[in-house]
Amino acid sequence: MRFQLFGLSGYGVRRNSGLREFRRWHAILYKNVEPTLRRKLDASVLAVRDKLLYCDYLDAENVQVGYKKRKTLEKLLRMEEERERYEEIAHKPVFSVLLSNNSTASKEKVDSHSEEWTTTKEKPVHMPYAMVDSYEMINSVTSNDAEEPSENALDEEHESLHDRYSKIKASGLTELNFEDFVKTMEKSVDSLSTPHGELWKVPDNWMTDYEQFDDSLMNWYARYGTPDPNSKVSSVPCGGCGALLHCRDPAIPGYLPSELFSSKNTDELKLMTCQRCHFLKFYNAALEVKVSIEDYPRLLKVIKSKKCAIILIVDVTDFPCCIWPDLKTIMHPFTPIFLVGNKVDLLPRDCPSFLENVKQRLKDAVIDITGVKKENITHVQLASAKTGYGIEQLINKLQNKWQHKGDVYLVGCTNVGKSSLFNTLINSDYCKVQAIDLVQRATVSAWPGTTLNLLKFPILNPTGKKRRLRTIRLIGETSYKMTELEYNNLKFKETRNIKYATLKEHIGKTFTMHSSSNPMRDPFSEISHKSMSGNSVLDETRPEYKQSRWCYDTPGTIQTDQILNLLTTDELLLTLPQEIISPRTFMFKPKQTVFVAGMGRLDYLEGEHFIRCTLFASKHLPITMCRTIDADEVYDRLLTTKAFVVPINDPERLKAWPKLLESKEMKVVGVDREESVADVVLSSIGWIAITPFENESALLKAWTPQGRGIYLRSPALLSKSVSLRGGKVQGTPMYLLGRQVYVKC
Repeated sequence: MRFQLFGLSGYGVRRNSGLREFRRWHAILYKNVEPTLRRKLDASVLAVRDKLLYCDYLDAENVQVGYKKRKTLEKLLRMEEERERYEEIAHKPVFSVLLSNNSTASKEKVDSHSEEWTTTKEKPVHMPYAMVDSYEMINSVTSNDAEEPSENALDEEHESLHDRYSKIKASGLTELNFEDFVKTMEKSVDSLSTPHGELWKVPDNWMTDYEQFDDSLMNWYARYGTPDPNSKVSSVPCGGCGALLHCRDPAIPGYLPSELFSSKNTDELKLMTCQRCHFLKFYNAALEVKVSIEDYPRLLKVIKSKKCAIILIVDVTDFPCCIWPDLKTIMHPFTPIFLVGNKVDLLPRDCPSFLENVKQRLKDAVIDITGVKKENITHVQLASAKTGYGIEQLINKLQNKWQHKGDVYLVGCTNVGKSSLFNTLINSDYCKVQAIDLVQRATVSAWPGTTLNLLKFPILNPTGKKRRLRTIRLIGETSYKMTELEYNNLKFKETRNIKYATLKEHIGKTFTMHSSSNPMRDPFSEISHKSMSGNSVLDETRPEYKQSRWCYDTPGTIQTDQILNLLTTDELLLTLPQEIISPRTFMFKPKQTVFVAGMGRLDYLEGEHFIRCTLFASKHLPITMCRTIDADEVYDRLLTTKAFVVPINDPERLKAWPKLLESKEMKVVGVDREESVADVVLSSIGWIAITPFENESALLKAWTPQGRGIYLRSPALLSKSVSLRGGKVQGTPMYLLGRQVYVKC
């Protein structure tokens, strides 16, 4: 029997087919649909089934897979279950009933494993990002689950403590005698401050990752090291986030345990990153951090008093919510702005003029919200710091228009990709050649508020000869880029794999330390950049850096329109899209309500006919539709189930979840049935494009947590997307997913 599913053809899985053949089919056809068919539905959701017009949790398979294909899939799943049962019966080992001792031991072993499984603690609810007015020293007490040490252990601890005292005494960091030092340490142990966050991801021996760690200073009771509240804050910034390194309190940015911080000279500290950056980079674990609302503008006031340029970074999937309205307060009237629309690789292309339309919408939004003059915006560039798209063009504009006139500051709200762009520019022709391998990279993560102070790298002086050599390289790479583009288009047509349609470009380097074309090369520079410990550091006092201009990575501004600080780490990963967004179109009638997960809500209050709405959000955020009269009840009941996905269904988590607050009523008038007239932006969640019939009006109202970041963006960002939807799914208000990549740009 031969059949075709999802546009892929092949032979069906016969009863006598091998396991490898079945799993090959399973991986190709059903990896995204099988969990939907296998899962057990929540009874609480089924209880309100009669009040739901559509629910992704219940009806997603009807939209993703047709009836005939779904029945074929269910048949194959039943066959797999029968095979699994057969394999279990045929190959399950049989034990003799006479081996009572072994069977008893085996049973006890199983019981012990069961008991261990039932007592396993669930990971705690963690919200890594919070806004505070100022920093404050906080000492918290942590429970000590370790067993009482033996006398030998205490003797060893006393010896290690004495050795530690000797080293600190020799370095001149303390003038206490040993007895007073011991009392101070005992007092600090009693008030030991432990970092808060995803500590279950971090192993006990994490400090051994640092080359500078001396294990003789490690205490048996201090898994995360011990702070020293009486120590001084260093003048060395963390290479990952920019916060000054210290060992006073884990709650303050830049913290390192005293085991890593004490007795280290300046050159050694320059090679280290703080505890929080280390956990993010190596263990993907986020610690809580306090980001001050007032400190950020004060930090950037230097821009107003010096000759510099601004690279203003905006997330094109979240504007105008991620545009800082107070930008004008830190600018000089003549400060040039290079506007960068980051994450353009996540937008689906809707028409041949896609890029120009997005540029214009972005520029208009920045001028409208910040109040900067049109003349200040020197250049608008759509880019992706993740894939490299548009970065070479941005460097060309910076080198040709700004050249080497002054410093450059990367400015933007949290989570727009400043640190990613900062790291990308370091590995390009925009960074001075001698410093490429010496500048530490900024810490990049999915959690907002990673950068906490200024980071910098020296800018390459784009002399006429250097720009000429760079142009020659770019022209030489043109044919390669065209070949790569043709190959990706061909592979996308064959496989429909979205990775081949993603906007991406290669970022090359024209100059290297060993390039004869580099007139600034110093054959002894590598040796002169070595610190006394033998590790490479950037020495800003050297002659080649004295006249340098610097590119600064700044902390993210705190924009109250964003809801990122209301989400936990798991919820952040579900909310932020990681690949090209798939638009989802549905039919919306008057007196109906649609929920986007548990974070966004849109009501259709008044209108003559139905309208078409297209949702642009992460594929993990489900759609739920009901009548407006039932909306409050449906929301309250589904919030405690798995139907909304975000926020997570955890009683402790839901206690901190804020209520949805409504916006003002929004009225739109249609221009064409196949063109969206406006977007209802829902903070950091996404946006819904509204498409009424021509000259027909629709009255809408939106809701978000605490009423944050609700905007009516007109004209729509991707106005043609609605015309490329799939067919209407019978019995539901949903349309099938259209083409995710529409045209060649």
